[in-house]
Amino acid sequence: MQPAFAEGRDDTEEPRESASDIIVTGTRRATRLQDTDVSVTVIGREMLDQARIRDVRQLDAVVPNVQFNESGQLGSTFISIRGIESNPFIVNRAAVYIDGIPFRELSNAVLNQVESVEVLRGPQATLYGANSESGLIVIQTRAPADHPVMETRLTGTLFGGGANGTADGFVGGPLGSTLSGSIAFKLSQGDSFLRNIQPGRPEGRIGETFLQGRLKWTPADRLTVNATAYILDTRAPGVFDQEYLPLDTCLYNRTYADLYNGGRRTGRFSYINDAPKRTNERETVLGVSARYEPGYGALDMAMSYRRLKTDSKGLDFDFTALPTAAGQDYKDKDFWNFELRFASPASEPFNYILGVTHYRQEDERFQTTFVGPGTLDSYAPSPRQYARARDWGAFASASWSPVPVPDLTISAGLRYDHAHRAAQQNAGQIDLGGGTLFVYRDAALSGDFDALLPRFSIRYKTSPQLSFYANAAKGYIPGGFNLTAAQAGLSDDVLRYRSETMWSREAGFKWQSADGRLRLAGAAFYIRSNNWQEIQVATDETGRIISSDYIGSSASIDSKGFELEASAEPVKGLTLTANFGLSDARYRDLQVDAATNARGKRVKLVPAYDGYLAARYQTADGFYGRAEVSFTGRESLESLGRAMQPATQTVGLQAGYEADRWSLRFFVENLTNVRRGTGLAFRNLGFGDDGNWYSPIGRSRQGGVELEWRL
Repeated sequence: MQPAFAEGRDDTEEPRESASDIIVTGTRRATRLQDTDVSVTVIGREMLDQARIRDVRQLDAVVPNVQFNESGQLGSTFISIRGIESNPFIVNRAAVYIDGIPFRELSNAVLNQVESVEVLRGPQATLYGANSESGLIVIQTRAPADHPVMETRLTGTLFGGGANGTADGFVGGPLGSTLSGSIAFKLSQGDSFLRNIQPGRPEGRIGETFLQGRLKWTPADRLTVNATAYILDTRAPGVFDQEYLPLDTCLYNRTYADLYNGGRRTGRFSYINDAPKRTNERETVLGVSARYEPGYGALDMAMSYRRLKTDSKGLDFDFTALPTAAGQDYKDKDFWNFELRFASPASEPFNYILGVTHYRQEDERFQTTFVGPGTLDSYAPSPRQYARARDWGAFASASWSPVPVPDLTISAGLRYDHAHRAAQQNAGQIDLGGGTLFVYRDAALSGDFDALLPRFSIRYKTSPQLSFYANAAKGYIPGGFNLTAAQAGLSDDVLRYRSETMWSREAGFKWQSADGRLRLAGAAFYIRSNNWQEIQVATDETGRIISSDYIGSSASIDSKGFELEASAEPVKGLTLTANFGLSDARYRDLQVDAATNARGKRVKLVPAYDGYLAARYQTADGFYGRAEVSFTGRESLESLGRAMQPATQTVGLQAGYEADRWSLRFFVENLTNVRRGTGLAFRNLGFGDDGNWYSPIGRSRQGGVELEWRL
């Protein structure tokens, strides 16, 4: 599916050549979709709006073999592509770039005023370096226009036990003969869709404020400078960002309703916790980029600074109303990025890209607990932990179309990547209740990790409508260090873990009809990863956790499968989109404990398949209706396949009216009110193995109305 084919369509036009001119920028140069040698989905602004994709987590429905896992309704987002999973304890194996700014760890950023989203599957490390081994997501927000633009949208949403209101908009236009600017905003306030029904504790509210400014300056014909800045502020009283609910509510209620919960029973989207909760998060971004075209090729420069500060209180260790222990997680992270690259003219039979990059990250973190009843002021901090990352890389990529065979393109690239990692903590402890202490040791660790990252591809265009390609590429995640805390102490060999490496091989095709109304694309892949980085914990004989999490790198996995995408406009006003992805990802080796190996088990957080069907029809008068259904196969929420998420299907419906200056839409999402685990599952953190598994839970059914004005 490449659903951007209908952008800017005038129904009075004949079928247009521009239907085949969807542009991909994730290849580091503007390339026609039909000419790319990688499996990529491009979603334009029109499709994003029609599907009501309002935040990053909604993207996985419209892209095959891509899943967004959550560590809670406000926690970080982790991306799994083609069976290469990420989870809350491993840095994302897929990179996200928003307006050229890298996000290796992604919070639930709003997709406000987005122009396009590109999802590239398979390793992109040759051009992008570390943490892009499973794929890449490139998001471009709306740029300032050369004419005045003003848009405002109001949205009201209802769901079981709560409501939400949102106002967002965009204002932009020229500020001078060579300068234009824009402001985008989003304000939302509403109830948490997961409700804490413990008396005396707030049920939970979530408010977000997003404000973005952009400038575009063209002082000369050959020079363009862009600048962006935004702030995203989240305030959530009564909410912990990593909330876990029982997967089996009947079993949970039988176990705890009368024992600890005062006879109260949880519902499908409610829970009972005594811990006082509050989450505050602020993300600030500054970025500048410039392009200079000296007459031969183009020189691009980009640099950015980003800060993410999160303070979340309220992890209830026993998941009941019993006041045993509660926890807090505080994180303060700074990111710097710089890139300089030169690209020769793409029109020549031989063209190339050369570049250098630098990436820095500074992390400060501490966790706190308190035992027994208390308030938001009762949390007692553990020693602060610090981590630093310094990455730099140099890369080159070249493509050649032999003159005798101009429809054949051979490409190759190579990157040298160097990563420095350092970590530090001081001795101390935190109390988990029941006589359990996490003991932090003094640690000051540092080391360097190097990688050569090649990529090879070949593409053959049999006609303007059909092309075939194959590629092989290597990706990696640098090694690092564990700041380990354990009750009885863990051996020193867990302090350092090695770099993860991966080879991916892919073959695919892209086809479109001559009039551009029908598209079909597909790819098959095989991936093998060594030194697989996997989260591990130490437990006692009851299954109760007695250490903090730490990363090991002695595992390995294989993943194989395929994806198909299609889009069509069979008659005027009717658009159809569909996709299907299959990933058979399994552990070749994963030693869970001294007696258990997960060999042959499916990789956690990877569904066996996913699929999507959508149909939209709009009359000449502006009335429209849309229906969609998403399919997600059975998946394991932990390594041994004991916590299983059954296959699910979710349905969405829309109806509305579009005029020149305004539009009205009614919508229902998750019509059948599916309850789905969306992240890593755990046993009870306070009581050990109580028979239950606990996981983040996805959004319940919600319906609403949108009203939009355009000037």
